[in-house]
Amino acid sequence: MTNQKSISGAVKSKSSNPVNRTKAVEVAAQLFLRQGYSYVSMDEVVRASGVSKSNIYYHFKNKEELLQAVVQYWIAQYESGLYLLLSQRDREVTERIYSFIASLSAGMEGRDYKGSCPFITLYMQTPASAPEVKESIARFFRDLQPMMEKLLQQGLDRGEFRKGLEPGPAASLFIAALEGSLVLAETARDIGIIEQSARTFCQMLR
Repeated sequence: MTNQKSISGAVKSKSSNPVNRTKAVEVAAQLFLRQGYSYVSMDEVVRASGVSKSNIYYHFKNKEELLQAVVQYWIAQYESGLYLLLSQRDREVTERIYSFIASLSAGMEGRDYKGSCPFITLYMQTPASAPEVKESIARFFRDLQPMMEKLLQQGLDRGEFRKGLEPGPAASLFIAALEGSLVLAETARDIGIIEQSARTFCQMLR
């Protein structure tokens, strides 16, 4: 009896290994953008990740739960970058913005210009049966607004931007311009569009 319990516990422990979950999510995050959510099967995630089917289904009962985890993965990636920007008060805000844009551009090139903005791409591909996924993406954009406002306020406090600039409207414009430039860069296969858009925006703030 003791041996059976030990074996059962070992199997459960292996299945619940967070490394398996993380690997599956990271691989699915790339596959969903490169090939499209509806065109990627759970079996393909199994093959590409090297994580067994039983392990994947231990963590995700269906592909919609995996999609939610993928969205949370991208949110964590973007927010960690934004928090870093906010914390680097010794650097000019414009310099920090350009660094962030450079990382987005590198990511797009790495995906061969697929899924320019992970959030817009996944939002459009989310099935009607997964409204919580769309809400997670909408919440990300709601949270993005005050973060950008804080960043632009830092620029005002440092004297980088002209007096009288309103951080709220400026942050909204930046987000809209960034999303538009990401889409244009994907269609033209030219990351220079993103970088030029960011530089033009920052010039307008001075």
